[in-house]
Amino acid sequence: MNMRKNNGLTLLGFLIVLAVVMFFAYAGMRLVPMYLEYNALLGAMKTLQNDPAAKSMSPVQIKQQIESSLWVSYSSDNIKREHMRISRKSEGVTVRVAYEVRKPFLGNVDLIAKFEHSVVLR
Repeated sequence: MNMRKNNGLTLLGFLIVLAVVMFFAYAGMRLVPMYLEYNALLGAMKTLQNDPAAKSMSPVQIKQQIESSLWVSYSSDNIKREHMRISRKSEGVTVRVAYEVRKPFLGNVDLIAKFEHSVVLR
């Protein structure tokens, strides 16, 4: 008799691979919106940095400018005014945004991401 050995993925192997892929896909679905929001913040701060009139704005106006840019890009969920720090120094106006996002992941396990970015308006 001629017996051939079967090669390939068994059902159990396939289910294990599928579970691993689904785990990482779920983690990505929870993480990607956090980074899209941060990317929108970077764009808002870059726009502010390229605006020549931004240096003469008051801190309230600077915060309103950032908030309106985030609102337009639907990214104003986690970034609040209290996360923005504005200080005037000899080299210009420093705008710093630091915030933390916490999203539930599985059961009592959360995904936590900290973001921080600063620009100098000259």
